[in-house]
Amino acid sequence: MRRRDVDDDDLEETGGGAGADRSAARSDDGEGAAGRRGRGGRDARDGDEAARPVVSLDRVDRRILELLRDDGRLPVAALAERAGISRANAYTRLERLRTEGVILGFAAQVDSGRLGLGIAALILIAGRQPAWRSLREQLLHMSEVEFCAFTTGEYDALILVRVPDVETLRDVILERLQSSPAVRATQTVFVLDEVLRRPYVLP
Repeated sequence: MRRRDVDDDDLEETGGGAGADRSAARSDDGEGAAGRRGRGGRDARDGDEAARPVVSLDRVDRRILELLRDDGRLPVAALAERAGISRANAYTRLERLRTEGVILGFAAQVDSGRLGLGIAALILIAGRQPAWRSLREQLLHMSEVEFCAFTTGEYDALILVRVPDVETLRDVILERLQSSPAVRATQTVFVLDEVLRRPYVLP
């Protein structure tokens, strides 16, 4: 995939993008395949993911997760049939996957371009080390940020933002990020083509 790097001291360019996340599985009475049991899943931002043990998955568990990745609103009866198990077994496995924190919840998938958010950009952020907590809080509360991660290397954080136009992107970078005491420098990479975007990957 081609990309364009922009040093954010001379931000005067354009770009594009679209996409998002998966839905909520329906049972036969209209609720989720993880449905009634799938609501209220843990928020991935709770902060203790690294301390949680790895959950052992068998072939059927992986098949269930594959099916839900393709269609998170798949009825339980159809999920059980395609996984080659009984409906009761499907319910039991879904409950276990949710309880053990493998399934965190369900969300709708949207086309950001249809919402008017036609520009997507990756922004690399070099922070001031004593202020990383305030930088984290700032990024959590920016509505344009779809993804955020702290990283190793030259830059301390990477975010994916979606905005309607270059003027809004300039405001995000110059007015909100570069003016922040927690930010030392930024670099922007415009997204030209989103080739692949999975809700999750499986082992």
